[in-house]
Amino acid sequence: MLAEPAWKSALLQKGQDVAELLDAVLSGKDVDLGSLPVPFGPDQDPELRLRSFLEQIDRAIQVFDTDAYGRCQFCGVDLDRHALQQQPWLAACPVHAGRWIS
Repeated sequence: MLAEPAWKSALLQKGQDVAELLDAVLSGKDVDLGSLPVPFGPDQDPELRLRSFLEQIDRAIQVFDTDAYGRCQFCGVDLDRHALQQQPWLAACPVHAGRWIS
């Protein structure tokens, strides 16, 4: 899949935003995590949630210029371009979206 250059900019910006939220959490500040993906569990620690999302963004940045970007990490199917435009850090198709990516 041919990635749009704007998606990389969005990835980098989101990574910076999430890193700033993580810094705030580590400083003991209350932060709004409403812009993050749904937590893995109802009581997921904010720090763990931010770290997990930051890792997901970092993985997307690492594979951005490769054939792996825009493909499900589990089955290899091309991800929806509209979904990637909205969330360029996506790494799984809807069938595999709930699986942990290591």
